[in-house]
Amino acid sequence: MASSQQRVLDALEGGPLTWDDLKGVAKVNDEALGFALGALLDLRKVWTAQRNDTRVYGIERRTGLVPRYSDSLRRSTD
Repeated sequence: MASSQQRVLDALEGGPLTWDDLKGVAKVNDEALGFALGALLDLRKVWTAQRNDTRVYGIERRTGLVPRYSDSLRRSTD
């Protein structure tokens, strides 16, 4: 797993965080955070929700979830 993804997961161990809080705790820039969250959401390792008009992210605790996209479903241009 990429180091930025691991830093995001480590930061979320303490509980759900907003984008800005997560960016600060994980010590990544906006671009790296976006790519890391996108990959982790696809792998279903994190979840996202709206709380009081603020988007928050947390670690997925449910087990048995399959990734949203498998390699066999991806196009060669993805």
